[in-house]
Amino acid sequence: MAARFQLTQGTSRYRTYKWVAWGLWILVLVLFAFAYADTASIEILGNKYNLGLPRTSKALTFAIAVLGLQVIVGYTGQLALGQSFFFGTGAYLSAWLVADHDWSWIVSLLVVVPVCFLLGMLFGLPALRIRGLYLALVTLGLAATFPAIVQLDALDEYTGGAAGKTVDSDLVAPGWFESLANGIAGVLQSLPLLGQYFGEGDPSSKEVDRIYRFALIVILIFVLIWLVSNLLKSRTGRSIRAIRDNETSAAVSGVDLTMAKTLSFGLASAIGGIGGMVYVAELGIASPGDFTQLLSILFIVGLVTGGVGTLSGAVVGGLVIAFVPEWASSTEEFPGIPERWLQGPTGSFILGVLLIVLMFFMPGGIIAGVRKIRARFLVVTPAAPLELGAPTGTEADSGSSVTDDTPTGDAQPDEPAGGDTPDEVPTT
Repeated sequence: MAARFQLTQGTSRYRTYKWVAWGLWILVLVLFAFAYADTASIEILGNKYNLGLPRTSKALTFAIAVLGLQVIVGYTGQLALGQSFFFGTGAYLSAWLVADHDWSWIVSLLVVVPVCFLLGMLFGLPALRIRGLYLALVTLGLAATFPAIVQLDALDEYTGGAAGKTVDSDLVAPGWFESLANGIAGVLQSLPLLGQYFGEGDPSSKEVDRIYRFALIVILIFVLIWLVSNLLKSRTGRSIRAIRDNETSAAVSGVDLTMAKTLSFGLASAIGGIGGMVYVAELGIASPGDFTQLLSILFIVGLVTGGVGTLSGAVVGGLVIAFVPEWASSTEEFPGIPERWLQGPTGSFILGVLLIVLMFFMPGGIIAGVRKIRARFLVVTPAAPLELGAPTGTEADSGSSVTDDTPTGDAQPDEPAGGDTPDEVPTT
């Protein structure tokens, strides 16, 4: 089946396509934030599923941790299962700085990021000698020790012991944001047919604070994806991806394996620490039971379901591991399935079934599957290099026409199905 449309990178039509796509995503995020600012639920096939900004924000914190895994697993090819250790380190360290030393959450990143980065490089040293399943076991053991470490009597005054570390969030919406939120809510409530889904009157102060935190988390994720994307396009990024493809060939080509591996471990750990900081800022508590080795396994599940080696797959993976188990447990009836089968711990069961189905039908993850479907309708081709003396400007844009006569393919030339290139972010 031939693709119906073709766009060429660098042309005005392609830039318009990208900005329109990003504009639609922003519009969807705004509509979702104001429609589900309160703890809400949706009904599907007679089942009620919890959905609201607090749960979505928690899912996005998981997405940040999965994004760090993309660096070390998806692009460096090192099977590391210890991300929950650094996720918990960032959570406890930021909670201690905010609760006991009156730091702001943003300022706490000045400590969280370098500490997690250095710890990641330190614990990444075993990767220089071992790999594969042996490295996976070592890093999984690291994750298993974290709950015991934070419950040590020597650290009880800093971590709160088994009860956890509680902290009051100071991420409250400023006055200008509250006025902006009230104005947007008024516009949305006046929409015909749709206004009823956005409540009545101005949002409460609690709802405005939730929207504010959600906006900050979304912006942070965009910034992190943009930074990682640019890193992967740099010389350092090409080096770590060369290690994933063939470690011996990378060494022969002059890649410093020691530096590249330890650096990727450090970056992945730092991003995981940022996710932990956002997690405790949203929930207000860091508990030992939240950062077990099971969380590390869930991060790997999110990595695989979203798409290994795809930056946007981290967001999809975070949503999957946060919502699928909970929604599966809330399913009380389903057409064709006896009700007694839906009783008990169905959340983990359905998540496991989802993994099996994905491996058969979407081995590259959800993002890779979406790209294959999109490639049947739209193909983006790289811009041809300009020859010396070739016309530029509007004459070069003449190649941006949309045509029905386009080549076929399972993936776009600039976005392989396996995620060999970083996801694009808007540039100016």
